[in-house]
Amino acid sequence: MTGFDFRRLRHRWEMPMIWLSGIVTLAALLLAASVLTISESEMQEMFGEDAEAIGDTAFNIMLILALPLALYIYRFYYAAKAKANAIRVGPRQLPELWALYEDIGQRLEMKRLPKLYVTNGNGVVNAYALSCNRRHKYVVLHAETVLAMKDTPEIVEFVLAHELAHHKLGHVALWRLVIGFLPNLLVPLGLTTSRAQEYSADRVAHKVCDHHGPAMKLLAIGPWMTQDVDADAWLDQCVEDRREWSVRAANLLSGHAVMSKRYKALRDIDAKGYDVHGDML
Repeated sequence: MTGFDFRRLRHRWEMPMIWLSGIVTLAALLLAASVLTISESEMQEMFGEDAEAIGDTAFNIMLILALPLALYIYRFYYAAKAKANAIRVGPRQLPELWALYEDIGQRLEMKRLPKLYVTNGNGVVNAYALSCNRRHKYVVLHAETVLAMKDTPEIVEFVLAHELAHHKLGHVALWRLVIGFLPNLLVPLGLTTSRAQEYSADRVAHKVCDHHGPAMKLLAIGPWMTQDVDADAWLDQCVEDRREWSVRAANLLSGHAVMSKRYKALRDIDAKGYDVHGDML
């Protein structure tokens, strides 16, 4: 795995969506700037009763230029709140989890590991990646996910690899949040970008630890019944769901691919390799 370029594993839609987000943001800024150069009398002549609303919209769009600083400050606040309500993992705190985390970081060839925390998820199985800047990066696991460490550590392994993949691929970088602000207001565009990034993180996690089955079961059904789920029967369900337009619509309006498509995408990699990509619709 030494020297492997993990960027090659990105979902094929990820970078086109990033470029599209950048183009939409730049076009909106240029259009807003041009509107603001028009005199008030010309605005009234061109747009009539809508002139004031159009001018206000253009001004609001230009506020995106202040977004990097605002988001930079907010991310430190959000990270501080998350850390202050969590337990930091290390050699003396949950050492088995820390050893697994370090091992995955080595497989991903990460020179500097984000700090790892475990927090109370109030019954929700989840994990997420945070970044304030290049030096302050974090991965936060809900305790409900870490509960699997005792009997099925491969679940935690895949979840950790998925979150580290977000850092590895730059998904939590400030510039991505900035250019994604307007596309997120255009809901399908923002969600499609997010969905592609989640697929990419799954693909990288699959590359370094092929234990996606138990992890997907955990996310689909929770930590109480994962051992009872038949993997092949679930795959049959995924194939059946793929044909339904309502499932496609639900997937279109999801920041993460719906579980049936996410699981099938990983099973397709098992069967056909990384040339296949998860469904975006």
